[in-house]
Amino acid sequence: MSRMWPLLLRMALCVAAALALVGVCALTGLRLALPLPIAVGLVAGALLWVAQIGVPPAERLSAPDLELDPGYALPHAQDQRVRRLEDLIYSAQPHRRMTSRGLMRMLGEIAEDRSHDPDLPELSRDLRSRIAEAGHPDAENHPVAPVDRRTLHRYLRELSRRSH
Repeated sequence: MSRMWPLLLRMALCVAAALALVGVCALTGLRLALPLPIAVGLVAGALLWVAQIGVPPAERLSAPDLELDPGYALPHAQDQRVRRLEDLIYSAQPHRRMTSRGLMRMLGEIAEDRSHDPDLPELSRDLRSRIAEAGHPDAENHPVAPVDRRTLHRYLRELSRRSH
């Protein structure tokens, strides 16, 4: 409460000065409405108080230093296909829509690269059919069903599975 007294005192003094100015103007024949000088006096008092005490600077937000070591990158980020898939999923926002067809085509590219390794297990029939559906040339007449999160995770685990 003791911090408020200097503010209230400055505001009262500025309002009194504004009212004195209204009185001087009334003697010369100029009439002013009271709300405007009172408001100006309150604002002037608050500004004087802020100028006197000063506003403490905001704490600086320190950003972490950039890691310039190329070996720092996570192993999955070094694979171009994974980065494209991450970008495709991350950019699925209202202004940049990710379509089910685009997602399944990307998964199809990953499955194509994966198919060159004969030691890896075969993909599920569901995933193969969805990839084939996304690659259909007549896209307007063959819409691709949306993929829910659980199914997408299952497909990603299946594509990343290694042979035992």
